[in-house]
Amino acid sequence: MDLQRDTEHTLLADSAERMLSENYDFSARHGSPADQGDDAAWADDMWRQFAELGWLALPFAEEDGGLGAGMVEISILTEAFGRNMVVEPYITTVVLCGGLVAAIGTPEQRAETLPAIGEGALRIAFMGGAAGDISVDAAPSGDGYVLSGARKSVIDAPMAGRLLVPARIGEGIGVFMIDCDATGVTLRPHRTLDGGRAADVELTGVNVGRAQMLGGLEDASDAIEAAIDRTIAALSADAVGAMAKLVEETVEYTKTREQFGKPISKFQVLAHRLVDMKVSEEEARAVTTLAVLSADAPASKRRRAVSSAKSKVGRCARFVGQNAIQTHGAIGTTADLTIGSYAKRLMVYEASYGSTARHAELYAAIIADPDTAGAGLLLSPAA
Repeated sequence: MDLQRDTEHTLLADSAERMLSENYDFSARHGSPADQGDDAAWADDMWRQFAELGWLALPFAEEDGGLGAGMVEISILTEAFGRNMVVEPYITTVVLCGGLVAAIGTPEQRAETLPAIGEGALRIAFMGGAAGDISVDAAPSGDGYVLSGARKSVIDAPMAGRLLVPARIGEGIGVFMIDCDATGVTLRPHRTLDGGRAADVELTGVNVGRAQMLGGLEDASDAIEAAIDRTIAALSADAVGAMAKLVEETVEYTKTREQFGKPISKFQVLAHRLVDMKVSEEEARAVTTLAVLSADAPASKRRRAVSSAKSKVGRCARFVGQNAIQTHGAIGTTADLTIGSYAKRLMVYEASYGSTARHAELYAAIIADPDTAGAGLLLSPAA
């Protein structure tokens, strides 16, 4: 298999890196909350630029107002996001929520939602972690439902106009789309470790019509799993981008930092450490590539590739982040350098959508029984 990027992919990667490196203000997104204010971790003008470049419509079908691209293109973009520490809610809105609407939404739901996402007019947050870690119940009421429940740290909720809410309906799981300002919805925003935004969300007797349930499905578990697998693949590419930047900055630092009259890059122990960091970056890139290419594969193959990537990339991320900070010394943990911010981003990756250890368990289960193991395992409360 030829894994070299073709001309279009190279152009997308180059244009994304150029746009972000020239226009994305790291200090404005990752300074202290006191310097930024409540909302400065993201910017409407940057989101509009994403829309103008077509990034927000990238994965949606042409009939839904999109560009019809796939996970390869998404991964190229999210790797650039990781390199440049982008905190705008691209993965949650476009890949996860937009992908779920595209997969199971009715024609009316797709027509109302996906073009709005592509134009930059709508952002959506997902009120769930691993798909079946469901904390909301949907009780039938007349021709609709009443949603009740709460979830801590819903990523990107403060930036969203709507929520996608997975809720238990008897033995199944339905997905409802509700407005963030609907009666009975309470958001308590806060900052996240990596400089993003999240909110504790509480739903108290929120009335929804059946038309607000995606596809009218009372069991969307398989679709949720598939959307989360694609999200993990995109996040893994983001983590690879962050690792690549950490390796580059650490190599550059060792060339300029002198000890005993010569650059510390000349010391053999540090040269070996830098090689090991680069090897970890390339290992993470390899398993992420497999996860990206397996995003549309049958469920067992997809789960195997995604859990393998999440587990391996998590371990590589920890190794690269720790060694980057250790090589820089104490200054690597301060706001004077970007090293600490990248390491925090990788720590958040490790904990997102199932921990490194959890995905190692899933991978082992899938290897033991490829046909059935892994089905629904990420949906368990332990995820």
